Amino acid sequence: MAIDRSWLWAPALLGAGALLYALYQAAISAIDAYGAQQGATLYQTHCAACHGSALDGQEGWQLGSLAAQGWRAPPLTASGHAWMHDDKALFQHVKNGAAGSPMPAFGEKLSDNQIWQVFAFVKKSWPESVRAFQLAGDPYALLPADLPVDWTYPPACEPGAAPGALTPAPR
Repeated sequence: MAIDRSWLWAPALLGAGALLYALYQAAISAIDAYGAQQGATLYQTHCAACHGSALDGQEGWQLGSLAAQGWRAPPLTASGHAWMHDDKALFQHVKNGAAGSPMPAFGEKLSDNQIWQVFAFVKKSWPESVRAFQLAGDPYALLPADLPVDWTYPPACEPGAAPGALTPAPR
């Protein structure tokens, strides 16, 4: 009587699948690292003059009024508020600028890919909990517990002021 050995391929296929997945994850990590590295250079060239070379923003950034002369560039670390906005809103803000604020449009200076590379660099400074909050895209979720001690909502991002978007979302 012959023994059915077709099941012996199952562990080999599972192992091959696990290996392919691990290689995929390694490739994604390498791409992310490269993007963040390129983003660091782009950030220093195009963003650091206002947002600080260490992503620390300008003094008094939370006190700015809606008049452009009162605005200060916010920090882009977890002590700021960029992470409260979803990627689409952040992308549009960087690419097209923000009406009524001193934030210029970078769509003529940076390609879409370069803007995403800057985001990769900035997000590397965020704790995992802040990255997870931003990725979830729910501005009304509980805030990450490990925010800096002095963190407060900037005026334009108070609950009820559409913190998930740079402009109020239509209801």
